Amino acid sequence: MVCGCSALLPLPNPRPTMPATPNSLANPSSTGRWIPRQPMPVAWAFVQKSSALLWLLLLGTSLSPAWGQAKIPLETVKLWADTFGGDLYNTVTKYSGSLLLQKKYKDVESSLKIEEVDGLELVRKFSEDMENMLRRKVEAVQNLVEAAEEADLNHEFNESLVFDYYNSVLINERDEKGNFVELGAEFLLESNAHFSNLPVNTSISSVQLPTNVYNKDPDILNGVYMSEALNAVFVENFQRDPTLTWQYFGSATGFFRIYPGILVQADRDNREHFKLLVEELMVKGVGVVDQALREAFQILKQFQEAKQGSLCNQAIMLISDGAVEDYEPVFEKYNWPDCKISTLADTQENVMEYLHVLSRPMVINHDHDIIWTEAYMDSKLLSSQAQSLTLLTTVAMPVFSKKNETRSHGILLGVVGSDVALRELMKLAPRYKLGVHGYAFLNTNNGYILSHPDLRPLYREGKKLKPKPNYNSVDLSEVEWEDQAESKRVLFLTNDYFFTDISDTPFSLGVVLSRGHGEYILLGNTSVEEGLHDLLHPDLALAGDWIYCITDIDPDHRKLSQLEAMIRFLTRKDPDLECDEELVREVLFDAVVTAPMEAYWTALALNMSEESEHVVDMAFLGTRAGLLRSSLFVGSEKVSDRKFLTPEDEASLFTLDRFPLWYRQASEHPAGSFVFNLRWAEGPESVGEPMVVTASTAVAVTVDKRTAIAAAVGVQMKLEFLQRKFWAATRQCSTVDGPCTQSCEDSDLDCFVIDNNGFILISKRSREPGIKLRKKPIQT
Repeated sequence: MVCGCSALLPLPNPRPTMPATPNSLANPSSTGRWIPRQPMPVAWAFVQKSSALLWLLLLGTSLSPAWGQAKIPLETVKLWADTFGGDLYNTVTKYSGSLLLQKKYKDVESSLKIEEVDGLELVRKFSEDMENMLRRKVEAVQNLVEAAEEADLNHEFNESLVFDYYNSVLINERDEKGNFVELGAEFLLESNAHFSNLPVNTSISSVQLPTNVYNKDPDILNGVYMSEALNAVFVENFQRDPTLTWQYFGSATGFFRIYPGILVQADRDNREHFKLLVEELMVKGVGVVDQALREAFQILKQFQEAKQGSLCNQAIMLISDGAVEDYEPVFEKYNWPDCKISTLADTQENVMEYLHVLSRPMVINHDHDIIWTEAYMDSKLLSSQAQSLTLLTTVAMPVFSKKNETRSHGILLGVVGSDVALRELMKLAPRYKLGVHGYAFLNTNNGYILSHPDLRPLYREGKKLKPKPNYNSVDLSEVEWEDQAESKRVLFLTNDYFFTDISDTPFSLGVVLSRGHGEYILLGNTSVEEGLHDLLHPDLALAGDWIYCITDIDPDHRKLSQLEAMIRFLTRKDPDLECDEELVREVLFDAVVTAPMEAYWTALALNMSEESEHVVDMAFLGTRAGLLRSSLFVGSEKVSDRKFLTPEDEASLFTLDRFPLWYRQASEHPAGSFVFNLRWAEGPESVGEPMVVTASTAVAVTVDKRTAIAAAVGVQMKLEFLQRKFWAATRQCSTVDGPCTQSCEDSDLDCFVIDNNGFILISKRSREPGIKLRKKPIQT
């Protein structure tokens, strides 16, 4: 079933309004008490030429309202605003080339089509693609089940078996004489980007064992020898579906076979992860389990008598670090014959015996249930600092003995499984089809989020990233609610939600489209020859996370960038390459339309002499197809914010989850109006002062009364340049006012430039830009 619904986010009116004047101030000497006082004298004006996105606000700090209004006429404040706004608007339009870009899209408007996005059809298509991908994972696991059970059927247990295998902890290890240690033979390892750049061997698996398991135990040796048959299946699975990640077989005897083969060491990352987990453990008091066991046995008895529950084998499991009571009376009364586990040494033998009993009905009925896990963290990637790369789900199936002599006993041989990176799954919901603010998300059948752009499973503690408690049991409402943090700027969106299940899995898919321009997709067309010419410009880049061409199947393609793969596809140098032809067509079109911007920016840079004022660092643009262009007006060593438009600043780039922040903000304001953002050298949480401002505006296209956002363009400039322009503007007076008696430089007058979210852009005090304008404490 495919469904849709709508939601209006409970946000304020998106039209900018004048921030309310404070009518009460905090008394720092009191505890939570507000002292009313008369409103401060306020004069304000709208910076008109920057199109409703900046406000000029003046607050008198020690003047009476009448005096302030008499000495600072509103006409003067408007003059300051118009002067500063005009200078600012002329600067950003000149250096961004926004008018030229708008004209270039206007020139080709007649050849464009704007189609309405069908959300129900979109979610259905994405769901089918995801179902096909997950089905291939299940088929790979089923191949492992068949191979393992067949290998066990043909294997005769040999008590005196002698067999060497690759132990993941010992491989490539040598003794003092330089010889390989036992079970540590030479094992070729190569860094592999598909496996998080870890050194692996994709031609064979390796075996891991717990430290308390003897690696030459007959049960271990026979199990490892039998499971050698899985190596060929591991490789075949990976060749058949190169999007597979880790495949493994966990044996009931205690060993773990993993493909591709990998060296497991107690290195610094592993030790840190172990310490991280142990730090979360706390011992509080003593558990009184006697009553709990009695209640559990009573409930189990009631279900058995009433024929309720799963009507399958039922069990009570107690996991503890040790027993402080004697449960003999409980087991004698409810669990005869007494099968209590009394020592740690008994644990493995007794638990495995119970597992055989519990699995018996499944073996007899030939049931191989397919199990999908909820999202979980890949500990190997915690050090990658990338939250979107750390979540996986696993598909697993049990492996049973098919031997006639043990079939009735229900012998569980182990479990096979394979990991699925949720990031790879979400690539099947292409970003360009969802629009600027649209997104897709996955839910489990328990209502928990499996994947969502706003799911943040990690938090930073000092320099370390740590998993949040219950990060994999978050429901949709927790990530969709309005963020109340005062440090956030808001966007005003009305969203439509579409959702459906993913067949044969416990997952469901949701797609969110924003109203307005999010309801439409822009389609252009151009010749391959013309597009290729403009695609080869050095200032052009593509969204690194988007899938323009499939490069992760053929090993020869894995080293290609998306741009390189697209060019090989268009020039037909590689007939085996598969590409998204619709997206490739849109990239070619955008490359042609935006190509004149390179010449425009280059001409501006050439006309800037060394002695001329340092105005703008760079210009940049992005299109809805993930195409990105940029041009420097200064040497790279003089760029104020070198992280901008680099992988270090993910928010400024097209990613798998989001359009760039400057693109999203610009798209929600009228085309031609600029949105201004302060940037910090080390991020807004740093103690440093903001040094850089980005200004961006959207480029809209209208066809048959339908409007779509085609691109966004902007500039990066130093905050100091804006400040100089502003203070120079405030030294002017209206011609009818005579000599200037007051200016923003006076100590008893505070002047601010704020954006439409109330954040300070310019102030006398260097620490205030970037914070929200708020009430000030009374000075005593």
